[in-house]
Formats: sequence, C-alpha cells, structure tokens
Amino acid sequence: MMWTETPESRDNQSGISLTTTDTNEETSISSIVWFRNNLRLCDNLPLRDSARRGPLLPVFINEDLSGTEPEGARRWWRARSLGRLDKSLSRLGAPLAFFRGDPAVILPDLAMQLKADRIVAMDAVDPEDRRIQARLAEALANRPVEIHRFPADYLIPPADLPAGRTSPWKVFTPFWRAAQSRLPPPYPLPTPDRLDGIPFQCTESPDDWGWEPKRPDWAAEMRAFWTPGEEGALNLLKDFLENRLENYAVGRDVPDGKTSSFLSPHLANGEISPRTVWWAIENSGAVGADREKFLSELGWREFSAHLLWHHPDLSTEPLRKDLPEMPWREDGSSLLAWQKGQTGIPLVDAGMRQLRRLGFLPNRVRMVAASFLVKNLLVDWRKGREWFSDNLVDHDPASNAASWQWIAGYGADASPWFRIFNPVLQGEKFDPDGRYVKAFVPELAGLSPRYVHRPWTAPSTLPEKAGIGEQSPYRNPVVDLGLSRKRALDAWSSLRG
Repeated sequence: MMWTETPESRDNQSGISLTTTDTNEETSISSIVWFRNNLRLCDNLPLRDSARRGPLLPVFINEDLSGTEPEGARRWWRARSLGRLDKSLSRLGAPLAFFRGDPAVILPDLAMQLKADRIVAMDAVDPEDRRIQARLAEALANRPVEIHRFPADYLIPPADLPAGRTSPWKVFTPFWRAAQSRLPPPYPLPTPDRLDGIPFQCTESPDDWGWEPKRPDWAAEMRAFWTPGEEGALNLLKDFLENRLENYAVGRDVPDGKTSSFLSPHLANGEISPRTVWWAIENSGAVGADREKFLSELGWREFSAHLLWHHPDLSTEPLRKDLPEMPWREDGSSLLAWQKGQTGIPLVDAGMRQLRRLGFLPNRVRMVAASFLVKNLLVDWRKGREWFSDNLVDHDPASNAASWQWIAGYGADASPWFRIFNPVLQGEKFDPDGRYVKAFVPELAGLSPRYVHRPWTAPSTLPEKAGIGEQSPYRNPVVDLGLSRKRALDAWSSLRG
C-alpha cells in the first residue's frame, strides 16, 4: 500500500488516503529515510510511510564538507536538534545514522550495502538541494533502488502553484488568495507507535562536526534562550496559543518579544510542520484578526518558497530584471559597524546585537535594520542576506532571499525604493520607552525615552552623565539619517534618467 495525499478522499485521522500500488500487502519493503529539513516524528510523511511498509534506517548527512558555508547559527541549532531527534528515534526502535559527504554518493552505496528497496525524503525547494536530489536520482538510475520524494514541507507544495497560470505569482495577495482556496491542509499525521529499525553501526556524530562553538563560544545566550527540537517546538506552540496569540495582529510590531511566536527556527528546521501550526491556530478560538494575521505570516513563508522554486537564482539575482542595478558602495567600515551593532543608530544596533546574541530578530526590527544597510548605507542587499544567513537560527533560504529583495525594491511585491524606514521614528513608535534598545545597547540605559532613540540630539551634558563618551557612535553615527536618505533617493533618481 502507498500513502498519498489526495483532496478527494481523506482519512479522518490523518488527512491521508490509501491508494493500492502493491497487490501483496504482506510484502515488507525496507527504506532509508533521509532526514533533511524535517527533524521531527509527528507529521513526517516519509517516516510514517516507511514505518508502515517495513524496516527502515533513518539517516542524516552533513553535506558541508568545507565547514565554511554560512548558517553557523543554524548549524548550532541543528546539532542540538539532531541529538534530540536521535534519542526520540532510538526510543521507537530506529536510531539516527549520521554521515558526512555527498548524498548522491553515500545513499546509493548505503542502499546497496543494506539491500534497501528505496530511499525516501521530502522534496527540496532550495536550488542546491534540488541539484543534489537530481544527482541522487541519476546515481540510482541503474540500480534496483527506488527513490521517492514526498511533497515539500509547506501547506501547499511550491511545485503545485501556479495551477492554470502561465507564470508564477509576483504579488502576495493574489497568491495567498489562490493558496487559501486549497486550504485547509490535511490533518497532521501522528507519530508512529514503533519503528522496525535496520541495525547499523554508525561512526559519525554531530559532536565530530564542530557545530557547537567553543572559542569563542558565541552561542552561550542562545543555549539559555532556545530549546531546539520537536518537544521544544510543541511546547512553544502551546505557550504561544495560551499567552501571546491574543493581540498578535497589533502587538507583533512591538519588538520586546511579548507577542512573537518564536516558532520560525522550529519551522525552518522542520521540528514542527506548517500543517500542525496551521490547525493549532485555526482551532485556537483566537479572534479573527489575530488568527488571520498569523496565518498570513505562514502565507508569506509559502510565498517565499513559491518564488525560490520558480526563480532558483533568487539569492543572488534581482527578481525585477527591468530595474537598473544601484551603484552599491564598497564601504567595509560601515558594513562592519552594521554587523557589530555599532552604527550609532539605537534601534538598528539593538537589533544587530540581538541577532548576534540570540540568532533572532523581531520582524519589524529586521525590516528597519535591512533598510538602513541597503538605503542609508547603500550596501548591496546580497551582503546583508549573507550575514543574516550566517547568524539567524531561523535562516530559511527562501524567506531570507525574498525578504532582502523586498526591502531593496527588487523583489516580488517589493517595497518601493523611496520607502526608507526612519529608525528613529520606528523606535519611538514601537519602542517608546526604549526597553528593547536598552536591553541590547546597555550604554544607553541612562538616557530618558526622549533621547534614547536619538542620543546625538541630547544636550551635551546628558550623554556625559549617562556615560556616553565623545568617541561613542551615539554622539556621531556612521551616517546622518536625513543626508543618507537624500543620497539614496538621488542615486535612484539618477538611474531612472
């Protein structure tokens, strides 16, 4: 029997229908379950399907042989998540086997060694992952091993949209309207009761990969703040539903963390499925505005995946090919000040320091910090995208690329170039007492709310009393906000002729 998603006939428990593909239901089929961005047991289609068919070996492969790729914060997260996933799989009877190398080489050889009938995984969206899957299929072409890919881990698999269109969507609202016509999604699949594990002696471990930083140990605060893994994701979802979903539609812009769901890293690493989150929010009883706003944020995740699926060069090439490329400035000192949170602009610096300490940024602060880099500093958006990819625990290639293109004015449904966030006004509106800024920029703790977002305007005696010396960037920021805004608009105007 083969489990496939069909809208016509759904199992009441799982949302998955049975379609017969093998007349001999007693035949046992052995599987290699390739875990990638689905580090969980609940609502894991490849795992659930394989568990029903016969013995299996769960596998995770470290594909970064150089150790120099971005995503340092996400690798730290994964090291912890994989340890917890291994324990959960072991309790069910099938420990996780770890490998390091090229999946297109490792998996075919492993399948032949184990005499496995098939390799199963979730479909990839990231272009490099899709290339790896294509090479794997090619390597298996002349071997007696089936490769089966289940739909990508989204409410609507990106490959399924657009349907009946000649081109993909480039505006969110019609995309989400079309996607919602395909909702609700099937119910999440339950965790298998037990697994028939294939015995295998594993010699690799995430402990050998250097994903846990030591000197310097930049993840100390992350360990205290986050709980990677499926159990942490489910507990966080429960806490969000009970304590922070109320007033989400309005409060999500306040950066103090009281309304953020903090689910994004768990979704990015596949520790919880979007179907699980969708149904939890839908059944929460929250007022319509809060519920719909959160679900639309899931929609933006879907939209970003849709864009990357149809535009594989989204991370490096502007989506809007009709727009001229800005004359980006090569300004290493300003870029470094932005990365370290030393620009002298309080809200920007607070966000960039939070990013380094916790691997996370609230959505409003992400937009402000990105706008400042691209428009006030005129630094290429791709450099910001790469920095975020290395420092975000919730780094998602699709969402990161789509968001940077949006803020730079080159992406889908993009913010126009002349929309330049004013970090002072944004801070005064969404952090009026300066609590968020002072939490991450303690040198401003002595300033009153009147000056905390614009310390360079304070009477000279106040910064001195607050311990802000003459050489502090908060006395003399890297750029004047008004002049740098004019510079950006003039540069854009010159390109348009």
